[in-house]
Amino acid sequence: MNSEAVLTDYSAYSLTVPKSLMPWMRSNHAGETGAVWIYKAASLALWSSSIRQMATEHIDTEHEHLLVMTHLVPANERSKLIVVWRIMGFGLGLFATLFGYTFFCLTISAVETFVEQHYNEQIDHIIKTQQSPSLLALIQRCCAEETQHKLDAECYLKSPSDSVWVRVWLNLVKVGSSIAVQVAKKI
Repeated sequence: MNSEAVLTDYSAYSLTVPKSLMPWMRSNHAGETGAVWIYKAASLALWSSSIRQMATEHIDTEHEHLLVMTHLVPANERSKLIVVWRIMGFGLGLFATLFGYTFFCLTISAVETFVEQHYNEQIDHIIKTQQSPSLLALIQRCCAEETQHKLDAECYLKSPSDSVWVRVWLNLVKVGSSIAVQVAKKI
């Protein structure tokens, strides 16, 4: 889908982001940048057609989200650490693929669980402050699509792992994502 079609589909053309929401939108832009690079790395997993297939299925949506966030967040308001978010996303995607499809799915589930919570915080805030119903609808759509990615990853998991190493990894992904959001909101 071309840029105009994506922006039209997401009803993003006429949206203006209230100044009070710009830190969140900056972190959304940074996060969608990282997500695109997670899947770019995963698409290089020549040893797993399953990983490559999931990457192919998810990257288009992440590209659309990034295009929308790029449209909504002026260049001077974007995170100054975009290169860092690309590297971190690529590194996370590549690392997760090295341990196989199940580990990759666990990682995607953890990332998307965090993203779902992050978007839901914004949704709750926009509802509470009664700001921008159009932006609310866009964030709700992005959240629903990210939640679908989480569910896609979880449906491929045969059984949840109780391994201490997996729990440590999933916690690291959650904490790392939280730190990244806080940094992206400011820088």
